[in-house]
Amino acid sequence: MTTALITGANRGLGLEISRQLGKRGYDVVLGCRDAGKGAQAQAQLAAEGINADVLVIDVGDPVSIAAACETFSAAHDHLDVLVNNAGVLNDYGELASELATARLRASFETNFFGAFETTQRFLPLLRKSTAGRIVNMSSDLGSLHAMSDPAGAQYDVDAPGYRASKCALNVLTLLFAKELAGTGIKVNSASPGVSRTDMGGADAPLSVEQGAATAVWLATLDDDGPSGEFFSATLDGQRHPW
Repeated sequence: MTTALITGANRGLGLEISRQLGKRGYDVVLGCRDAGKGAQAQAQLAAEGINADVLVIDVGDPVSIAAACETFSAAHDHLDVLVNNAGVLNDYGELASELATARLRASFETNFFGAFETTQRFLPLLRKSTAGRIVNMSSDLGSLHAMSDPAGAQYDVDAPGYRASKCALNVLTLLFAKELAGTGIKVNSASPGVSRTDMGGADAPLSVEQGAATAVWLATLDDDGPSGEFFSATLDGQRHPW
């Protein structure tokens, strides 16, 4: 059985990625901070004919990550897909000069350190897969190109902690892809664009299905697929400049 763990999976993009992978026959594990909300998501997928397990994991808490990995390892001898989807946006509209350091740290704790520590903990299990895939859910806003292009749609967006943490997450993608080259494990960043989730809002240009599609593609890459790249739903799944 091909097993996929998706963090932040009880709603939005995480739930939709889980749904799409489940429909492809993957053994889906919903990584959720709240067991009750995880159970609700599990029931929703079950009603659609998709079997999924719930794994309690708070990526902002190293103790929780370690405990989740131990729990997962007791039930699974390997992991094929890790989607680091859990994330926060807590500083939209703020200027860097006015951002409280505590909120900046909170952005990095989940968006960067959470993905980093989760990847580290689960990497031994991914190494046991015949075709491991790591997908880091980044953002167009994490692109240095987007930050520096006055003609771009993302240029004037103020969300300094979120943008910096997603940019740093892209660095992790490159570093892990370089380290794991030749192992069969592929590591890529995916941007869902602005999708109709709680974060993106009801008027966002992309549906949640469209936003999840790029991550699902990267999670199911063939052996000749890319690694160490950044792709965006905004660009119809094409490469996004770093």
